[in-house]
Amino acid sequence: MALPADAEAVASPRRQNRNQPWRLVALFAVLSCLLLFAWSSLARGEPTQAGLLLVPVLFALTAPLLVRTSVAETRFDLAGIMATGLALRFAGSYYRWGHAFDANVYQRIGAQLAESFRSFQFDVDTGAPVPGTGGLRYVTGLVSIPTGSNGYANFLVFTWLGFWGCVMLYRAFVTALPDADHRRYALLIFLWPSLAFWPSSIGKESWMLFTLGIAMLGAARVFVRRPGGYSLLTLGLLAGSFVRPHVGLLALIAFAIGLFIGRRESVGRGEISPALIGKVVGLAVVVLLGGVLVSRTQQLLDTTDTSSSSIGSSLDRVNTQTAQGGSEFSAANPSSPLGYPVAAVTILVRPFPFEAHGSEQLMTTAEGMFLAVLCVASWRRVWGVRKRLRDQPYYATAIVFALMFFYAFGTVANFGILARERVQLMPFVFVLLAAPAVLSKRSKEELPGPARRR
Repeated sequence: MALPADAEAVASPRRQNRNQPWRLVALFAVLSCLLLFAWSSLARGEPTQAGLLLVPVLFALTAPLLVRTSVAETRFDLAGIMATGLALRFAGSYYRWGHAFDANVYQRIGAQLAESFRSFQFDVDTGAPVPGTGGLRYVTGLVSIPTGSNGYANFLVFTWLGFWGCVMLYRAFVTALPDADHRRYALLIFLWPSLAFWPSSIGKESWMLFTLGIAMLGAARVFVRRPGGYSLLTLGLLAGSFVRPHVGLLALIAFAIGLFIGRRESVGRGEISPALIGKVVGLAVVVLLGGVLVSRTQQLLDTTDTSSSSIGSSLDRVNTQTAQGGSEFSAANPSSPLGYPVAAVTILVRPFPFEAHGSEQLMTTAEGMFLAVLCVASWRRVWGVRKRLRDQPYYATAIVFALMFFYAFGTVANFGILARERVQLMPFVFVLLAAPAVLSKRSKEELPGPARRR
């Protein structure tokens, strides 16, 4: 998957060597990761031997991407950033291996399902609803076929899928927004702690990150009128709908709004432009795909009523179910004018320092505080997006997804669950934080003539 390079950044070999600091970090991280697996296996007797073989194999499978990236992107060390992010995810999988109860359940049942799959019996009972938990159990069973149902190997494969989701989200960003700050987005999406930590195990987060990446790459290709966009969008949303159809529905609605507010070419009266045809096709895809996602969301919520009262009762049920487990708190009501902004702040930056207990919550708190500072420091970037919504509708898609996410997940009353759920939101928040920097009028006057006119 070749990534575009700035034509002005075709560098000499000497300059390219200066732009490769992250590759040394990646090499150190990979070696440290392998030493960690060897120590845990030999000294502690833990079943992490699969990592010593599978990590090099997965890096080898990723090597073509890294090589093409190294050649195509000369402005900054994107290949090194990607490799570092992958190594950090593999290291994170070791901690998640010992602290992810749900993942171990997925692994145990997935191993049982894999025995049926190897006998070509795919109509099996997962023991849980599909869509939902049963959907991920089914996926785990499929992954268990090539790994021989090795638990830690399955962890690493899901970690790798989550990484590829970030790769495709980065590719979508570059495709749809060629003038944005690609380096900042790469640093955020590949090295952001929660994106490297929570999807590093068998779980819904890694699968949803992977499928959202496919879908958003398709959306970006639709916006810039490249082939294959609708196919990727449909594939990603349908694959994700087996686990969390409501998140896919949010992504589809956000895409539809971005598509229809996008600027169309001016044509003569009565003429039919390719853009108009594309929007008609897009409408048909949205209607058909939306019907499937709505149906699966109703199955997940165990309701056939989509009225506002039914949605409200579903949100109340989520609040009741999540307000337990030791990390619960009193959630705001996102349906009220005052509760919605509180819910948005909660999803983005809580728990606050005085609310955090335990190492995982402290890590989440530090990340939230850094995000708050980054948002304040990037206010010019975010404010400048308002002028780009029609010409670059990927920004509108990111904004709409975030706004709906705040409402849909605002009633989650558990910090631990929120920390995992926001993994699906952060790539869209980063789109706004990596928008082109907007210079003040005084700063523009100090630039040389050609730069001032851009």
